[in-house]
Amino acid sequence: MANKFRHGFKSESEFYASAFREELSLAPHAPLHAKALAEHLEIPVRPLSTHDGVPEDIKTFWLTNGEDTFSGVTINDGTYKEIVHNDFHHPRRQNSDVAHELAHIVLGHPLTAPIKANGERDYVPAIEEEAKWLGATLLLPKKALIYIILNGLTIETVQDEYGVSASLFRFRVQVTDAYQAAKNTRRKYGTAAE
Repeated sequence: MANKFRHGFKSESEFYASAFREELSLAPHAPLHAKALAEHLEIPVRPLSTHDGVPEDIKTFWLTNGEDTFSGVTINDGTYKEIVHNDFHHPRRQNSDVAHELAHIVLGHPLTAPIKANGERDYVPAIEEEAKWLGATLLLPKKALIYIILNGLTIETVQDEYGVSASLFRFRVQVTDAYQAAKNTRRKYGTAAE
């Protein structure tokens, strides 16, 4: 990550991942899908393809040639929040996109219009990096990574069960010490994790 996070942010992210799983009666290593978390937090998630407020020609553009143009946005009027996501993306990408938008909400980021008056995208790198980190951590917390490693789950199984891409899994393994933690657990207990 290019940006340095405030002290304790990474631990806070792991806390959120653990706390939400506990609230949903899930094991600490269990898959947590972003739409299920949004439902738990009472935040509507609406697909772009059926959103009434988006013109058909824009939907057609994103469907045919705008894969990376739009992933998701949180609509906020002060009290009501709603996530609109690009359902033309692969389901794993959608899961990540919704988790990213949830991270903005959970972290209390100021939600502003995505486009400035001059037509440029309103993008604050520090805020986006925090949402990227927390969104990924919600989907693949360290406890899940250790479980996956200890139990020898294939990348295909991880993708299917956790609803994440192989690149997101590799990213999370790379930025945590999950392999070392799994090695220490195996050395201490000698078996796979539950």
